[in-house]
Amino acid sequence: MRIPVFVVTGFLDSGKTTLLNRFLNQREMQEAQLLLIQFESGEEEFSSRYHNCDVLNFSKKDLEQHPKQISQQISRYLNEYEADEVWIEWNGVTPFSELQSLFSYNDLHRICKIMKVVHMADAKTLDVMLGRTGGVLPEQISNCDLAVVRNMRSNAVTKHVRRLMRSINPGIETYGEMQISKILRDIYSKHINPISILCICIVWFLAAYYIIATPSFDLSQTPLNTLVNVFLGIILQAVPFLLIGVLISSAIQIFISSDAIERRFPQKLGLGMLVAVLFGFCLPVCDCASVPIFRSLVKKGVPVPAAVTFLTATPVINPVVILSTYYAFNGNLRVVAVRVGLGIISSVLIGLLFSIFLPKGKILSNSFDGIMCSCGCYDGTASLPGVKGKLGLFIRHSQAEFFNVGKYLMIGAFISAIFQTIGTRSLSVQSGAGFALSLLVMIIMAFLLSLCSTSDAVVARSFSANFSTGAVMGFLVFGPMMDIKNLFMLSGGFSRGFVAKLLLFTFIVCYFVVFTLARPLLGV
Repeated sequence: MRIPVFVVTGFLDSGKTTLLNRFLNQREMQEAQLLLIQFESGEEEFSSRYHNCDVLNFSKKDLEQHPKQISQQISRYLNEYEADEVWIEWNGVTPFSELQSLFSYNDLHRICKIMKVVHMADAKTLDVMLGRTGGVLPEQISNCDLAVVRNMRSNAVTKHVRRLMRSINPGIETYGEMQISKILRDIYSKHINPISILCICIVWFLAAYYIIATPSFDLSQTPLNTLVNVFLGIILQAVPFLLIGVLISSAIQIFISSDAIERRFPQKLGLGMLVAVLFGFCLPVCDCASVPIFRSLVKKGVPVPAAVTFLTATPVINPVVILSTYYAFNGNLRVVAVRVGLGIISSVLIGLLFSIFLPKGKILSNSFDGIMCSCGCYDGTASLPGVKGKLGLFIRHSQAEFFNVGKYLMIGAFISAIFQTIGTRSLSVQSGAGFALSLLVMIIMAFLLSLCSTSDAVVARSFSANFSTGAVMGFLVFGPMMDIKNLFMLSGGFSRGFVAKLLLFTFIVCYFVVFTLARPLLGV
């Protein structure tokens, strides 16, 4: 049986040794034989009250120059002396990945196993440290199982710290420094495999479905099976493209510096919009994927009008959307060309509106996105050790952003599924109205249904029996640019004022452009 290992991480002077003094000197710990391995020495020294804890000290220099010898020394100690537990105080400025590498030498992982990782932080300095310490601190937080934070002296500070921690490590539990009994209970609790949790959730869901949900929905005449199928269909369509968008977004954040983008991206309005349209045309992604890429471009300094042009144009004019429209309308090239043309015109006009009515204040939300500081600058990539270090950060950033954006996608998809199932019947009866009203109905339908832009043409084609092709074009142009799920995804990273303005400008421009140009171009 392997020896359990518990790790305490945290930046310099965060209070790691103080926490270990409290942990290891609990009365309950006096019967255990402990080994404490310290990789840094702070102002406070560790002192064992019950003399049941041996201490090994290694400097940062030893860790950098002789990791194999350190691993060998730890292995030798554990083979010679009996230890019930091993505790590690990790160096605050050393990447957590080096500790994981340390356990790969000399088969140390066969002797002991890391059970829990505790991160120690100070609420007063947490925001500043995250913005100035490169990738070390986010990496430590993302790899921990729970966090202990000093100086959480008000509800507002506590909520802010917990939100910050969970933006980096979703689901992490955060404790105050004096909650020792709760912390130790969490540390020694057994970790449940995520697959087991998923299986348990599925069983409970199925039980609730058959016992409670089905009779209730039958009484209300609501097709629950349709609701579930529509919701899962939206998610299954959107998630692969969202993953593509997140990977592209993370690549922009990690591998391309702000200076490079600001230096090479055209600052002239017209040329910048042209580049944005061309960039959008080349990306085979849906509307869900364009949101995280849009956010990365804004954070990297791309002018807002050009970035908005990219956001609104990409889901209408990319190759996958063009092909799906072509097949849905039985090879009608005119419909394809009109959709692409009106999409480009609308996106450029929306970008021009943002150049005239510049957003006031910050348009990005103040939340920490998991790897970058709130301003979007990440200076730590230059100091990371080669391609391997950047790839590691790229994977962690992709994970954090996928879960951050994905939760808003889930909410939007569920609301959209409700409207697709029961909420659009009252709108469909207006199909015989005039073109102006029919166009409005189609735009509202596109917003509520929130279809993936790579497959919305099939649904749009089904409306052709009741609506004119010109009105259907409003569905094809406005829907990919703005719908419920996109609105929720945007609200997770941008200010409410900016999202509201984007929604308003998109609606006005798309309605005006389609109403003015669709029928003449389609010849109807």
